[in-house]
Amino acid sequence: MRQLFSRLVLGSLMLATVPASAGMELNNVIFHFQPGEATRQDLEVHNSGDTPLYVEVVPTVVLAPGEVGEDRLPITDPREAGLLVTPNKLIVPPGASKSVRLVKLANTPYEQVFRIAVKPVTAGVEAEQSGLKIMIGYEVLAIIYPNNPQPDLVVTRQGRALNIRNVGNSNVLLREGYQCQTPDQPREECAQLPGRRMYPGNEWQLELPLDLPVTYYQSAGMRNFVESYP
Repeated sequence: MRQLFSRLVLGSLMLATVPASAGMELNNVIFHFQPGEATRQDLEVHNSGDTPLYVEVVPTVVLAPGEVGEDRLPITDPREAGLLVTPNKLIVPPGASKSVRLVKLANTPYEQVFRIAVKPVTAGVEAEQSGLKIMIGYEVLAIIYPNNPQPDLVVTRQGRALNIRNVGNSNVLLREGYQCQTPDQPREECAQLPGRRMYPGNEWQLELPLDLPVTYYQSAGMRNFVESYP
């Protein structure tokens, strides 16, 4: 069964009605390019609808990811950017799938972050048609890791104030954080904490609901682990 990733929805466009519907599904929304591993990966776009699906693919370089001044620049020169995304337009027949190839073009001493908008667009819609059609686009994250990735979170705490800094050279995803009143308290009854991807240089200050130890599930590249902070 194809897995539909709905938490990274880019947005919805209200467009002219067409006779039938087309639905877009992606096989993945996060691509990790780690040193020594495959330099090419494929994003599969599936059309679960009953009309042709016209798709536009727009890759961007993310500058200062996770910072207040985060910005995105369209990729005009893939060799300069370090990532090739091709093709940038697709026509996917009903019930079929087509692939978009992501290619890492060079190794890098620092982490590179990309966002790729995958958006359905209209084609052949007559101007006199009226009504609404909801079309859902997605945003794909691609990360090229440095030659020697070393994430390093420095966590300090004062009471309910938790401060986290990534002083390493690659990102760490903090997810499913929680605080429990006792070690044997069921997880679903514990206080739940927000998550965040910490890119190199990011700092995050979090006000905790309880003055108790904090536990976070974490991911660094494809490696998953758990860390607790008293």
